[in-house]
Amino acid sequence: MANPRYAYSTPKTVDNGRRIYQLSTRLDPTFDTTRLIVKVASTWEGLQACRTLKTYGVKTLATTAFSLEQCILAAEVGCVYVSPFLNELKAALDPDYHDDNPIFDIVVDAQHYYRQHNYPIRMKACAALSVDQILKLAGVDAFTAPADQLQELANMKGPPPQSLFLDEPVDEKSEGKVDDAVNGHANGETNGETNGHANGDANGHANGETNGEANGHVTKSHGSKKFDKQSFIDDESGYRLAFAKADDGKGQMKTTQASRSNPAP
Repeated sequence: MANPRYAYSTPKTVDNGRRIYQLSTRLDPTFDTTRLIVKVASTWEGLQACRTLKTYGVKTLATTAFSLEQCILAAEVGCVYVSPFLNELKAALDPDYHDDNPIFDIVVDAQHYYRQHNYPIRMKACAALSVDQILKLAGVDAFTAPADQLQELANMKGPPPQSLFLDEPVDEKSEGKVDDAVNGHANGETNGETNGHANGDANGHANGETNGEANGHVTKSHGSKKFDKQSFIDDESGYRLAFAKADDGKGQMKTTQASRSNPAP
């Protein structure tokens, strides 16, 4: 991951992202750099850094996104993934704190937006606080989940609850196949890839990805909501205004909280 202390500096984030890329080839000249994806904070400065890093051949994932505006800009600058946090970062760190505004709708809307306007970027939701929150987004492109949640999913019985990506309730054929909705595979396999490729290292975290690609009746996407195409890539003032107004400023507050947790000196 690009150093979060540089979240509000485009030049420093670019330099840091390029350094990660260069170090990987120095440590192992045979390393396949197409597998390297650098996480970058979804600030305006961070996303503009992603735009520049793409010109150097460095793939990026926009992380700590909390609004549709951030997701749209991430697609415009050429990120290969965007990773919205379902819950405020504080909710994941403080067991006594509860986020009353998880962003399920933004994940669903952004993925439909990408499909409607032919963006190749993939949605990779994360920071779910429970298995129920994961199942609400069955049908998302990808999901980062810790090992304990994956184990809980593997042990579940009965039909999954209604996904926000579905047109209609899951039918009886899916009973006992929770992984059909979460993983898009009838055999219930879970994709146990580690999350190291997304942050540019080989740390081998136990964060598995659940692949939510569509698979028949279980992950039928409604896609009925239509979105006008928007562009922020060369309109900083328009972006900042829209971002500040979105969801009464909650996305901006959550992003600031996440990025300021490691402020630059």
